Amino acid sequence: MATTSSDESDGARPVSEGGTGARAGGQPAAPRTWAAPRLVSDNSGHAQQLSRVVEHEIIPRLLLMHAHTTAAVRREGIVLSSQHVVALAELAVSDDPMCAVRYVQSLQDAGATPHQVLLELLSPCAALMGHWWCEDTFNFTQVTTGLCRLQQALRQQVSAQRPPLASDAPRILFAAPPRAQHTFGAAVAAECFALAGWDARVAPTQDWDELKQLLAGEAIDILALSLSCDSDVGQVASVIVELRTASSQKRLGVLVGGPLALDQPDLAQRCCADGMALTAAAAVDLARRWLQGVGRSALTDPR
Repeated sequence: MATTSSDESDGARPVSEGGTGARAGGQPAAPRTWAAPRLVSDNSGHAQQLSRVVEHEIIPRLLLMHAHTTAAVRREGIVLSSQHVVALAELAVSDDPMCAVRYVQSLQDAGATPHQVLLELLSPCAALMGHWWCEDTFNFTQVTTGLCRLQQALRQQVSAQRPPLASDAPRILFAAPPRAQHTFGAAVAAECFALAGWDARVAPTQDWDELKQLLAGEAIDILALSLSCDSDVGQVASVIVELRTASSQKRLGVLVGGPLALDQPDLAQRCCADGMALTAAAAVDLARRWLQGVGRSALTDPR
């Protein structure tokens, strides 16, 4: 859910089903080697060109998606720019496997808030990697490595610092269909829910039968599904019925999001879900409204 992911949102789909390498028509550009974390990338040569693409094309779209999110939750912090996003993407594929984590830490030490790290750094960085893969700047291996290191930074710098949970905290579980290759956006969205006081986690499985067993054995209030392929919609619609039946909760709320939601405003209806959200803030609001007893009429991101 764009949690996009990032976000959390996955703003782009960097690999297709069964992809094994860079697309034909161009050679991936080798990332620069960084000696140590820096607050911004340099603006020379190729980096300047890439920075312009990010600044004028990618970041504006992401900021439009997350504008009300960051305005609503930011109480303090520093200004994060497209250069920070570019720098993190390059560091994530450098020879030093811990360089990206240290870079995120340096920004936090400078004052970046958890919400900023999630929505203004990690999520747009994942989207940028997808854009660079489509442009043959990064190859399959680089994107896979980079996303793994973003996941590591997410776990170490955000997940490990979650606020204490209230004993009656609502519970939400994020999941994706079988064979979904990247769930980073769902992981980002889960952390946004955690910051809002939810007991949030990503399902350890992408198998529908195992997910049914999990829902049967635990009191999950909301199930959030991240979708990226239109071919999954038909199956998801029937599976949601089965998941509701298997759930130990009499009323299991189901939200959908992810890359597929960006161009399918009727996705919730097609999947027989209770709502759809394009941003983490919208997802938190929809889930809260569900718990307050809005009912089973479809909830939709008001934007």
